[in-house]
Amino acid sequence: MPKAWSKQEKEIIRKNLINKSMKLFEKYGLQKTTVDEIVRAAGISKGSFYLFYGSKEELYFDVLETVEGEFREKMFENAFKTEKNKRKSFKAFLNQMIELLITMPLYREINSTNYELLLQKLPEETLKKHIESDQEDISKYFRYWMEQGWMRKVDMEALNGLLLSLIYLVIHRDDFEGTNFEATKELWIDALASYLITKENK
Repeated sequence: MPKAWSKQEKEIIRKNLINKSMKLFEKYGLQKTTVDEIVRAAGISKGSFYLFYGSKEELYFDVLETVEGEFREKMFENAFKTEKNKRKSFKAFLNQMIELLITMPLYREINSTNYELLLQKLPEETLKKHIESDQEDISKYFRYWMEQGWMRKVDMEALNGLLLSLIYLVIHRDDFEGTNFEATKELWIDALASYLITKENK
């Protein structure tokens, strides 16, 4: 990396790359946005781009990490404020998560094709840390519900796996030709809620 760039300058360039590429990704999507368009918007050379990121997919993932704070804030906004019917509250939480995945600009365009691209291009360690961070956050919610006696006590890793399978269902929703995705989603959520939420809280 050029010696002329101080640590502060590098951080400014990185943030500018994230901000400029975010607008492009939201407008054109991952596949249609090119590195040439990104560097032109950010005002840097293509060579400089590759000093920060190995691919546009790595940058896209960094952008996703940036907006994930907003995603989590909205997802957990009412997660710990429950009504008398805990089953209804739990279903609302899952529906809120899916709604955000489908409607937030960067998340909504992640389909099975784009997801596979990310898996191929991203370093394995990056994905591992991201998944661990996500599971840690969601586990706080599940543990709280279990401690309150609202939710059946089950293995946390298994529960996180169930939630991840629901997210995969959303990611692959365009592959559900000849089926009713909405009905499938509702059936999945209802099955989870029926099993996990204790009878006295339904």
